[in-house]
Amino acid sequence: MKQLRVSRHRAYVVIAGLSDTDSALTLSITFFSLGYIYFLFCFQLKFSRETIRKEKKMKIRRQLQGQISKGDRVEVKRPNGAYYAATVLRFPSVTRKNTVFVEYEVINEGTKHVKEYVDLSNLRPLPPCEPNRCFVPGDSVDAHWENGWRKGVVKDILENSKYVVGFDGNGEKEEESEIEQCNLRLHREWDDGSWVPPFTELTQSSKEKDDKFRRVKVKIVFGKRAADAKLRKDDEVEVTREEEGFRGSWFSAVIVEYIRNDKYLVECTTLRTEDGMPFREEANACHIRPCPPELSPIASFHLREVVDAWYNDGWWVGVISGVLAGPKYAVYFSQTNEELEFDHSYLRIHQDWINGKWTIASEETSRQLLTNSNKLLHKMAVKEKRLKAKFPKGMKVEVKSDEYGFEGSWFSAVIVDSLGNDKYLVEYLMLKTEDQEALLREEAYASYIRPHPPHAEHAYPYQLLENVDAWYNDGWWIGQIVKVFTGWRYTVYFRTTNEELEFEHGDLRPHQEWINGKWVIASRVRLAAIAKNSFYQSSY
Repeated sequence: MKQLRVSRHRAYVVIAGLSDTDSALTLSITFFSLGYIYFLFCFQLKFSRETIRKEKKMKIRRQLQGQISKGDRVEVKRPNGAYYAATVLRFPSVTRKNTVFVEYEVINEGTKHVKEYVDLSNLRPLPPCEPNRCFVPGDSVDAHWENGWRKGVVKDILENSKYVVGFDGNGEKEEESEIEQCNLRLHREWDDGSWVPPFTELTQSSKEKDDKFRRVKVKIVFGKRAADAKLRKDDEVEVTREEEGFRGSWFSAVIVEYIRNDKYLVECTTLRTEDGMPFREEANACHIRPCPPELSPIASFHLREVVDAWYNDGWWVGVISGVLAGPKYAVYFSQTNEELEFDHSYLRIHQDWINGKWTIASEETSRQLLTNSNKLLHKMAVKEKRLKAKFPKGMKVEVKSDEYGFEGSWFSAVIVDSLGNDKYLVEYLMLKTEDQEALLREEAYASYIRPHPPHAEHAYPYQLLENVDAWYNDGWWIGQIVKVFTGWRYTVYFRTTNEELEFEHGDLRPHQEWINGKWVIASRVRLAAIAKNSFYQSSY
């Protein structure tokens, strides 16, 4: 005890004997040490949070990378916290493993939908539809508000299937809005590859709870016959007819008025009565569709491709059954079992109106249209067999991909061996196996192979609407110049994916077609066909 007291006394004497300068230095060192410890603590806390956040993002990416593919409808989380519907234009590639190229359905820049690359962590599948669900105060919901799905809470139930929904004001006053029932859904989180809560959680008790709080008033409205109409007066449409001899044809028309029971009075713009007046008739809604959008004209059509042919004042659905000189084509019509000859300018790319959207016809559509004529199929098969090239071992070729999302692309390869039955084993020059250890090999039919095109110099700038091949994702993609910039840069439109991308001059080559065993440089489309492309002409 005495020694301890002496030690304390000595320490006190030492500290008391320090000068003011020494005391200040001691205090500074003490505060610096405390500050450094606090800094390390904050850094460690922030590092832990960042690690957790990154692990969560990587988990989401791993869940989605194997599920997302081109054409899928998804929801993208934007900086404002809301989710917006979009369509996947390109799924993750080797160079962009964690991003997906999407096109928004409701976010526009002028007249065009916004397209951008988004991180997989901000992406989730489109949740299944859950119609006619009722809600009660306190339910956590997603409300379709200002074109996006925004998280909110049901505050009150109103008449006529409406609810008062409160939204988080980001630290400010909470916002409230009246939302119709059809624009609400139960809020769910996409976690570990499934929705939480799951879509099977609606039990009998929750239904009873809904009935307890639900207050419904029925409102009967008379004299609003036109309210059921989906089309409006003076809308430009196309109409098909079911009469014998007219099936498979579409005629331009204008909506005159809505009659009843999904029937409209239409006036055909190209058909006339015997006295020269515009032809009018009643048409069911199922026989009416909007006018298809104008697509960029192409240099040539291919064998078995589905097209619309202008004939007898209307567009008739057919299949290219022969590629002739001129350029002219033989077109087969399955409904009438006829084969007629058409000039290029009298044909257009066939599009189908499916679920409220226009889609370019697939190869399956062409097969369906050709099944009615075995004689024609045999004729085409013999002709194709006669024109097929034989590819010797070691020959450098290009192979066409028919994989979904890669239509219109050609990849350089070398013939490894002939497998018989018009099949070859090819080895790609740029594509590798999944482990990146070796060049990719696969079997390919002769109809998907062509010789490597000869080098074509292009020492001058490309022109507007000129057809080109663009080097992208290790392959050549067929497109068309739709914008010309200074500095030898261009915007190229790809019909098969309905995309526009920007390229340097060195990443393009003149488009050539392998026709009847010869390479033909695709010239610019005839002026008559270009004039039809009013959309692109008005943009420049």
